[in-house]
Amino acid sequence: MTASQSGRVRNIERIGIEVDMTEDDATSPIAGKKIAIVGAGPSGLTLARLLQMRGGSVTVYDLDPSLAARNQGGSLDLHEASGQLALKKAGLLDLFHAAARPEGQATRVLDHHGKIYVDLRPSDETSTRPEIDRGTLQSILFDSLEPGTVKWGRRLLSVERNEGGGLCLRFADDTTEQADLVFGSDGAWSRVRPMVSPDKPRYSDITFIEGRISAADTDWPDISRLVGEGAIMVTGDNRAILAQRNSDGHIRLYACLRETEEWIARQAFDFTDPASVRTKLLAHYAGWSPEMLQMLTASDDQFVLRPIYTHEPTQHWTPQPDVTLTGDAAHVMPPFTGKGVNLAMQDALELADALTGGEHADVASALRAYESGMLARMEKEIRLVLHDQDIFVSPIAPQGVIELFEARLRGEG
Repeated sequence: MTASQSGRVRNIERIGIEVDMTEDDATSPIAGKKIAIVGAGPSGLTLARLLQMRGGSVTVYDLDPSLAARNQGGSLDLHEASGQLALKKAGLLDLFHAAARPEGQATRVLDHHGKIYVDLRPSDETSTRPEIDRGTLQSILFDSLEPGTVKWGRRLLSVERNEGGGLCLRFADDTTEQADLVFGSDGAWSRVRPMVSPDKPRYSDITFIEGRISAADTDWPDISRLVGEGAIMVTGDNRAILAQRNSDGHIRLYACLRETEEWIARQAFDFTDPASVRTKLLAHYAGWSPEMLQMLTASDDQFVLRPIYTHEPTQHWTPQPDVTLTGDAAHVMPPFTGKGVNLAMQDALELADALTGGEHADVASALRAYESGMLARMEKEIRLVLHDQDIFVSPIAPQGVIELFEARLRGEG
């Protein structure tokens, strides 16, 4: 977390959790069970917080050495009925609003010549979806957990069933841990996923190359004014550039390439040589206006390759009585609807409710109920995002994007 992010959440203190084991708690399906959550992203941490509030004995395992070990990604908008609702149930909504940026909802859509077609300001939206940096959100969630809940530097290799019952987690450091329940919140390439599904993500035909403009306000004022406090989508000729403001003022940039994996491999991008990456990107976007290409020119000498993967809308799934998935581990998808983190946190809330809401007599029935709702929702959401991807990155963009925004402002999408 940056110093600026620390300033925005400086009032956060570790939240002590005291749970009285009432009769309902003592007879809960999770009472007395050792719960392992794999993955300390927003979904895993939200699930851990909710289960601890309701008396669960939870340990989270994550492969990173610490919360601040790597770039956690860009800015996220949390929706009222999913991400914000999960935070409300977790008792963290006020902390979220203290750190969030309502002004970050501003959105512009431009064509590759720089003409602005859509210019939305926060007041134009019918619902409030303030932005928050992913790292700040994770800090809020992490700080709400009981000390020692998260075990860092634990790279999971597999989950196996013990002959005498229970589950064994095997880690890359040759250690093992035992658990009664295992919940995989460990991302697209989940090591928990094989317990419930053989299906693996497929390439979505889109690759992002991420960049960053650190000193936009001082060194690149034209770009700073164009992006404003929110985000812009520049799209046309089957290509796109997405840019978004982050909390410390820097601009995060994504060059969006609709190309095959083979084409990406042939380009042989050398990310140790940023100048060569920039040259190849400028060639790929030939024909775009100089003002739009300036975003690539202005990028810091640090680029990251991010191929975008997706699960299919329908999945082969074998329910287990003691294992399930949340977030990208269950349903990774492209980012074009902006729902990924919201759906992941909604998963966490619905799983916690199924396990502790009193409607199910045992864990197995609670997991079946959760998975039934989650998988039905995901079929719809993945179909929607793949449809939207073909609108955002298409030969006729931005026309379809304009129509999409107009329809959603009318409440039709």
